[in-house]
Amino acid sequence: MRKIVTKLKQQLWKYIDIIFYFAGLISITIGAFYINKPLGYIVCGIAFLISGYLVELIASQNKGGGGK
Repeated sequence: MRKIVTKLKQQLWKYIDIIFYFAGLISITIGAFYINKPLGYIVCGIAFLISGYLVELIASQNKGGGGK
């Protein structure tokens, strides 16, 4: 039973990190829009670039078959 709880906790922690990452990006982007509209668009573009890079980085690490 303890092993199941530990694995569940690890999986939830991964999702919590993703939720906090996107919540932080959204907050920074909205704050930039409140300061100035062009700044908001620049920050939004940078946020998309960083997110896209991270997605590609994660995808390249997971190559080689699933189910490990």
